[in-house]
Amino acid sequence: MVRQTLALILLSLAAAAEEYHISYTLVGRDLLAARESLKISRAMTPLRGTPTLLCRFEARESRFEEWAANNRMKLAECLLSHSASIRAYSRSDGSLQTKDLLILTTRTVPVQVDFNDGLVTIKKIQ
Repeated sequence: MVRQTLALILLSLAAAAEEYHISYTLVGRDLLAARESLKISRAMTPLRGTPTLLCRFEARESRFEEWAANNRMKLAECLLSHSASIRAYSRSDGSLQTKDLLILTTRTVPVQVDFNDGLVTIKKIQ
């Protein structure tokens, strides 16, 4: 009886977690931010793997999508602390002026999001 109850509790906790794919890109031209993109999409199939904690935040919103829209920079910092790549391009024209292009990106990260008790917990699926 205890095993069945415990199994039901664990199953309900797993069902409460939502799974997403998230990526972030920031493009800068001549040291000014030119374009920023935070892409969030729900996983179409269940993600397989072991969840590893990425970050945890307080939340007043009732859904992850709302929280992400209101806290873009927190979510971007969370992703960037996990993994980021930077590509830099430089070009000079005939007037001795250099034009720089920097692209900061994260790979698409599969995550599991728990949204409970005023906390949003983001775990990477490895």
